[in-house]
Amino acid sequence: MVWNGTKWVEGSKKVWDGKAWSTKASVQFFDGQQWQVKAPQPTAFPRFISASTTRRTTPRHVTVAVPAEAKVTDFIVSVCVADAPSQLLAPAAFLPQVHRLPSGTTLTVVVWPYDGRPGDVVWQTQGATNATAMNLVYRGGDVSTAPIAPVKEIANHAQVNRVPLTSPVEYTSLLLVVAEATDLTGCAWPDGVLERARSLGPFGTPAASLLAADTPGAGASPGQLILDTTVRTAACATIQIPGINDGQPTWILSDDVASVLGSTTRLG
Repeated sequence: MVWNGTKWVEGSKKVWDGKAWSTKASVQFFDGQQWQVKAPQPTAFPRFISASTTRRTTPRHVTVAVPAEAKVTDFIVSVCVADAPSQLLAPAAFLPQVHRLPSGTTLTVVVWPYDGRPGDVVWQTQGATNATAMNLVYRGGDVSTAPIAPVKEIANHAQVNRVPLTSPVEYTSLLLVVAEATDLTGCAWPDGVLERARSLGPFGTPAASLLAADTPGAGASPGQLILDTTVRTAACATIQIPGINDGQPTWILSDDVASVLGSTTRLG
């Protein structure tokens, strides 16, 4: 007890925070890189951080590491492409969205908030002759609205060397292209679409390649993905990485649908 000049009161307990004595300690958590007092605020356009890929032939399981740059509250986009059904084994608490393409290849996608626990993403791909898996890390997303069905649009094409891209949606859009060929070695995305990762099939062997890029905006298709060969089949999917509307004017080049400029600015 201490005397405050008028009466006896309970004394405050202080702790050493490493720099000074404070009345109460801040509750901190480790985000995978450093100690934080609070989680970062979501942004309007979650940004890409890193990616990892794995490819296997005749696999029972495909394991792909979570990139070392991932932090708690980041979104992890986990993708598996295989010529047989695939099942997410780890992390086990999330239900992927599955699309069976006309060729019989399956595209399986899950978007989940990273909680810092160690461990890889593991897919069961028993019966597959070729399978590839990819993890992409996005920071600044609104993890309170983690999408149950992240694939917002998907389109299929046959015998093409230019793949029309599906339309971006609100916040950040990840565009995935699955192209099946024997000799695909490269591609070129249109302006405003940034390539993030690729996993090309082995040359000379029929297999699916997985190509990933992203863009902001919510308007029409940003253009075409140009391939260096004609592929047997190609599918393009739009994956939404949800952010939060910050109320600020936004100018997205070539996208007058998603650009919100207010009353004092005009697109010229």
